Amino acid sequence: MSFRSSWSSSDLDDMERESGLRSFALDGAWAEAAVESHYAEPLRAGYEEGGMIRALALGLRRRRAGFSKIVCGTNGTPGIIARDPDAASHLLEGLRRRWRPSVLQVFLSSSLQVKSFEWEPAYSFRINLGLPPETIKDRFAKSTRKSLARAIRNGVTARLASSSQDVGLAFGLIEEVSRIKKFPLPPHSYLAAIHSSFRKSGISELVVASRGGQALAVVHLIGARGTAFWWKGGASSLGYRLNASGGAHWKAIEIVKEHGLEWYDLGGTNPLDPAYTRIHDFKSSFGGDPITTAVGTYSTRLARSVNRLRSV
Repeated sequence: MSFRSSWSSSDLDDMERESGLRSFALDGAWAEAAVESHYAEPLRAGYEEGGMIRALALGLRRRRAGFSKIVCGTNGTPGIIARDPDAASHLLEGLRRRWRPSVLQVFLSSSLQVKSFEWEPAYSFRINLGLPPETIKDRFAKSTRKSLARAIRNGVTARLASSSQDVGLAFGLIEEVSRIKKFPLPPHSYLAAIHSSFRKSGISELVVASRGGQALAVVHLIGARGTAFWWKGGASSLGYRLNASGGAHWKAIEIVKEHGLEWYDLGGTNPLDPAYTRIHDFKSSFGGDPITTAVGTYSTRLARSVNRLRSV
């Protein structure tokens, strides 16, 4: 048994065939964007046994004030894929010992019995793009179909941000909504690097819903390895009233179908947390299949103590 500090794209292709899983979160575009923007340090690791790679991981490490946090994967898309659960457990334990993070957060298809990790469910919704467009729309909640039709009647249209100016304005709206709504957002350099790297690796598009030349809502979708993902987005107050976000998402679904992707993942939610009620209701209204995976977190004693102090 041995621990590897690197792996190649062909190793990932082989592992996906063997495990029957495809992981958008292990695509090399994440590492490329992290390096280009200086946002995080990408870390690759593999677990090998008998000359065969049995598990692979990709993590992004950020450092601040003497602490380090590493995240592998995201809601609905695992940061580790393995031939079997034992191999995943061995690799996960190896990551903790060798990377020595203050906090290590790992998304997996299901939880593992690994020392020092605490597990909880992670939730998302995923739309099957193999269905005909009208079938996809028929699965929307009745209220969502009505809101979409009303938005169209009110003159809301959706299109791709094609020019550099359009892209800049789209990111500007996302960042403005982030400031107003007070939700965290990575720096602009990382947003731009993600857009650039996924356009080369798979797909990255900014869908803008507008009326009369005024941008109302933006959906930033990225995708690779069979899955498209709603990564960032936002809507102005008028955009919310006109359901411009619904129009942007319907256009996004049309686009990712055209690119031949299999799934459109609407990203994280939590049906058990009241703080997520509105976003959960919005995402569930598109009729996607509910997906429950697992997220495990390891924290050092010092990191847990600091976190408790910040919450006081």
